[in-house]
Amino acid sequence: MTTDNTENSKPVISPVTQFVLLIVPVVMNGFFIVYALAGWTLVGRDRFNWSLEAESVAAWVGMLIIVYCALVLLYIRIKKARWLHPLGVSSFGHILVAIILTALVFITLRL
Repeated sequence: MTTDNTENSKPVISPVTQFVLLIVPVVMNGFFIVYALAGWTLVGRDRFNWSLEAESVAAWVGMLIIVYCALVLLYIRIKKARWLHPLGVSSFGHILVAIILTALVFITLRL
């Protein structure tokens, strides 16, 4: 259990809320990793079909992950938690992964 406040031992953000806020970007980035890596493994007509929608899927999914993580960061600031709270560290990490995966899809499309 993570406690960020020193006045009392009650956690700033409940463990259930932390779990829910942490699981969403993990699932979204998991889908995004599989989708991005599919572009490297597909060949022929399957690769062509993937490339037809890949640009818009990467843009939308990447943007949604970044917006979700930004909202989580806003939430932890409203709750007066530290930036090093697990939700903050996770959000920054997931934003970085989303940017890298979006770039990976766009690079794959240009190959």
